Amino acid sequence: MVETGLLVKPPTRRADIEALESVRRLRPQAILLNLPESIEGVLNDYGKGNLDYEGFIDSLYEKLPEPKGAWIKEYEVFLRELPSIGELADIYCYTDTESFNQEASTSIEVALLTIRGIIREKIELKEWVNVLKKSALRETEKWGKEFSKILDIARSYDRVVCISGFEGKYIKRRLDHFGVKSWIRYLDQPYHFTPLEILKRLILLDRVDEELFGKLIKEHIRFLKEYIYRMPYTEAVEKWVGERLYWLPIRRQRPD
Repeated sequence: MVETGLLVKPPTRRADIEALESVRRLRPQAILLNLPESIEGVLNDYGKGNLDYEGFIDSLYEKLPEPKGAWIKEYEVFLRELPSIGELADIYCYTDTESFNQEASTSIEVALLTIRGIIREKIELKEWVNVLKKSALRETEKWGKEFSKILDIARSYDRVVCISGFEGKYIKRRLDHFGVKSWIRYLDQPYHFTPLEILKRLILLDRVDEELFGKLIKEHIRFLKEYIYRMPYTEAVEKWVGERLYWLPIRRQRPD
């Protein structure tokens, strides 16, 4: 029976490891990743053993916008081990490349706004809202094309695993609508959204509150200064989430 599993992966190292373990256990015939379509061929070449790791990274960097390493950091563990699963499964990327490049430009705009906020000690709220609204508009526009590819792959194999961001619940809803049997699992739970992730979701819901936005932007700036500037991104997110969920028992650290 045709079945597609959704693994919803936050940007943490723990979730990266859990995604790899899940795929190894499930042994799907095809794997869908929320990475740009432009690197799909490189991933398959590496997964099939046609590239060594150094050549793989060089080939990836040729196809990714700046900052090149940042876009695959949250998949670092999974991608390094791709040859151990790539011979058994076909690899697909479902993120539209043009949309991905536009989102990369948005990330740079957000970074510049953040730097200006730090230097001037002032939040340019209108500029923040404009940048995030443009990003949200592109997010809704790209979905038709991306889901069309997901649906096509889901119908072409008996066992498919799709590793997604938090859009996974919408993918499942659409798959169910089109009669594709599916299930969903959230990795590295519980998870606490970062300030920027909350801002983007509020924009998508058209819930713009100036006072709340100002607080979230200040919290985002603090997140960068106290976490991102001091450690790798996935570790920074994991540490930040852990401190926000301080009331939970400390989770055992996984080995490298």
